[in-house]
Amino acid sequence: MRNAILEGADELMCRVSNQKIDLFTQLGKFVLPTGYWGKAAANEQRDPHVYMTFDDGPHPATTPYLLELLEQNGMHATFFLIGANCARYPELVRAIHEAGHVIGNHSYNHLPVSFLSAKQLQHELQSTNEIIKEITGTTPTMFRPPFGIMDQRATGCLKDNGLTPVYWSAAPEDWLIPGSHRVIRRVMWKVTDGTLIVLHEGGLLAGQTITAAKEIIYRCKTLGYQFSKVNVSA
Repeated sequence: MRNAILEGADELMCRVSNQKIDLFTQLGKFVLPTGYWGKAAANEQRDPHVYMTFDDGPHPATTPYLLELLEQNGMHATFFLIGANCARYPELVRAIHEAGHVIGNHSYNHLPVSFLSAKQLQHELQSTNEIIKEITGTTPTMFRPPFGIMDQRATGCLKDNGLTPVYWSAAPEDWLIPGSHRVIRRVMWKVTDGTLIVLHEGGLLAGQTITAAKEIIYRCKTLGYQFSKVNVSA
């Protein structure tokens, strides 16, 4: 009886989280600058696909293990990296690039874009692009705003830096550290053709992220989904 009550409470928590993110997503599609929200297969003959993306890296507690997991599964992902972390761990940036994954810009200091001046935003975007290019030889073409928030004022600056906003479909609030089983449940409830899955890197999130990513990949493959890299440009 107690286990049933706990399971019911856990499921309710996950549903509330997903409903909250759904509301935020619908609001975001209305107020955020035009960007990429994921895309289903354009051809009915093509297998359904999802996008696995990781924010806030690189980080030594997560990046090497994620790269190993992705290699084991013969798949590629998209990493939205923080410029300051790139400066701290250039070898991890290089490893992501050399493994064939896509690297996007996630700002230099992970500050809320809407509170930055135009000059500060330019610095956040340009500095991150420059350090990633210096390490990999490739300039990012995609930007995911920290906290999923920015205003229309950012549109011009993004365009000047050759960046297209990339948003989310399944965001399981993993930054709150709810536990890998809840992250998995929240993501799998949202998975459909073209879903943009967002997980986060970092020391405190390491075990949760690696465990969740492994199980999400397994379940998606079991359901017949392929994994695609996000690849959009301004």
